[in-house]
Amino acid sequence: MAWDPGSKAVLRTPLGLMLHTGDLPYPEIVRYAQTAEASGYDQLLLTEESGKEAFSLLALLAQGTERIALGTGIVSFYTRTPTLLAMAARSLFELSGGRFGPLGLGTGGIGFMSRGHGVPLDRPVGRARETVEIVRSLLTESRTTYPGRWFKVEDFHLREGPLPAGSPLPIWLAALGPQMAKMSGKVADGLITNWLIPESLAEFRSLVREGAESAGRDPAAVTIASLTMVCADPGDEEAVMAARRGVAFYCASLHYHHIAELAGLGEEARRVYAAWESRDFDGAAHLVTDHLLERFTLSGSDADSSARLRWMLDEGVVPIIYPLPRRSRMVEDHFLVLRRAAAWAGRG
Repeated sequence: MAWDPGSKAVLRTPLGLMLHTGDLPYPEIVRYAQTAEASGYDQLLLTEESGKEAFSLLALLAQGTERIALGTGIVSFYTRTPTLLAMAARSLFELSGGRFGPLGLGTGGIGFMSRGHGVPLDRPVGRARETVEIVRSLLTESRTTYPGRWFKVEDFHLREGPLPAGSPLPIWLAALGPQMAKMSGKVADGLITNWLIPESLAEFRSLVREGAESAGRDPAAVTIASLTMVCADPGDEEAVMAARRGVAFYCASLHYHHIAELAGLGEEARRVYAAWESRDFDGAAHLVTDHLLERFTLSGSDADSSARLRWMLDEGVVPIIYPLPRRSRMVEDHFLVLRRAAAWAGRG
């Protein structure tokens, strides 16, 4: 698709920023959050894999910031019960002065779950539904009883009670496949995806609409957000290779191949996948073509990157800026991407 840098639309959609919790030391993470706030970002989301624990770090950031919303994007609903997730959300809502949200939930990466937790990803869509419904009930109702298949809650409440009336805390689900996208429409306040292109946006909107209407909900009430991977410096070979590694990592997951097919790049993604499966990680990165890189990351000129980011904002999609840093410039590249993307979006 040709990206039109001439859009004059007023940007009102929130702009998000994400951070892998293991990538920066604590003082730099606090500075990162403060810089994001000063640069006009609306929300900072932490993703939890094998780095720092997300909720304790968010509590620290709540004390070091004043305006920016703080959320998760994502934490796994296999590693915490719905009740514990509700307790964490309730606590962070208080610690942040009502700035916590969204609570972004997902399965977590298959490798992280199987190798790190020893947890099989069994029946994710059904578990997602029960988790969202229980968490929402605990945060909004005085008492909760939920006779679920995986989780059973009986006449339970949080000691501090539900959130104050009129204080919604959005719950988003990570979704790539059709069933989880439909479930987002049925029960969640938002959907978080990745590799967003016009073709996948149209498909997600259709799936969310189908799920929402089947549950008697308004599809417009379900936010669509997307991780938006950004190359730190398109003119630097090391930075471009870092971006290729980032794309290769996702090509290694079959869940992304449908989006690659929509983009007409399925065969290229499969070649990267085969190299990754053979544990030739460097070879997989080198197999990421310019087409894959350009389609699924912001790695072109400032004008092109700005146009693509503004396209998302104009479409009402929340971009969650996802830095792809050079290993030799981990801290510097996080801040470089933060500032470049804020400028592209006309923030700051």
